Amino acid sequence: MTQNLTTVAEWAKLVGISRQSAYEAVTRCGIPVTDGKLDPDYATHLYQKHTRPRANSQRPAPMANEAPASTPAGAGGAESEVKPAKVPGYDTSRARREAAEAAAAEIKLAEMSGQFLLKADVDAAVFEATRALRDGLMNCARRIAADVAPLRTAEECEDVIEREMRALLESMAHTFGERLDVQLEEHAG
Repeated sequence: MTQNLTTVAEWAKLVGISRQSAYEAVTRCGIPVTDGKLDPDYATHLYQKHTRPRANSQRPAPMANEAPASTPAGAGGAESEVKPAKVPGYDTSRARREAAEAAAAEIKLAEMSGQFLLKADVDAAVFEATRALRDGLMNCARRIAADVAPLRTAEECEDVIEREMRALLESMAHTFGERLDVQLEEHAG
């Protein structure tokens, strides 16, 4: 499989940048060059990934006599109009920014007052509790085998097993309570 390699200068023409900008992009974007040649598709991908588009990149290129380029004809044959982007006014932008800052301040206040839990703390507590529950369930049979063996009825066996399961679940709730300072609801069963 042969690659379609091209020189940096030819790639610059494809992308529409100067040769000097292309060499700067090779360094800045980490574009691999072998024997002065590069893969134009991969180089373009890296260039677009690491380069912020210019504000005026949507403008049509001016013609030689500085007249704007005409827009292509629409489906009906008439030229379509390019509508300028609506930019919000200063007051609207300021109000949006202040609303965002107020929301961020409310979140920060809730964090400081203990209404929110940190994800890392929750993840650690869940891991610890589920690991303990798994270990308890895996060892459950060995722990209650001697208690269940002499029993004669299914109801007696069920009571012993239920007592063990309840103890495991209460242990898990206790772990959450200690680690996250959270009380889980107790349901009457």
